[in-house]
Amino acid sequence: MLETGRAAGMSLRVWVRAGDAVGGDLRAYLDRASGADAPRDATHLRHQELISRIAAPGGWRPQPEHDLGSAGVADLLLARANELALIEVWGWFADVGAAFRSWNRKVERITARGTSAASGCWAVRATRRNRSLIAAHATLFAARFPGSGVAWLAALTDPTIPVPDQPALLWVSVRGDRVFPARGLSPRP
Repeated sequence: MLETGRAAGMSLRVWVRAGDAVGGDLRAYLDRASGADAPRDATHLRHQELISRIAAPGGWRPQPEHDLGSAGVADLLLARANELALIEVWGWFADVGAAFRSWNRKVERITARGTSAASGCWAVRATRRNRSLIAAHATLFAARFPGSGVAWLAALTDPTIPVPDQPALLWVSVRGDRVFPARGLSPRP
């Protein structure tokens, strides 16, 4: 009922419990109050910032919200020498099929730039909902992201390691303070 948008009559206590159940926090604010200063995409920005900081030792220059023309906007495009890394940050999936299609267009756009290496990965907030969704569709996600998250993290942090050819899936901790490789995406029987 909560996810279908028919929960207008639910108490605040139910919403708090629902947030706890999925490993999140319910945050509310009063419009025009001093605490209302955080932007609506604060979590998304925190994840972009975290990945940019992690990638700095690897020699990457972050280009947040980079316009890719008709392909859309890259959440974070990392550039170094003759390499590009497309990082899409996901906190919530409303339509996974649309996300896959958008990813294809963005990857095609960056590979068309003629750099020696261009690839990317998704950085997904590791909520229970997202972990369950990806686990339930592990075959599809493994097909889209066959690369190694370990290899991606190494390439982001070490300037001598080239960007991997294959895209991978990374997790961002719910608190937004850590990035780690997704494991267990191998297809299920």
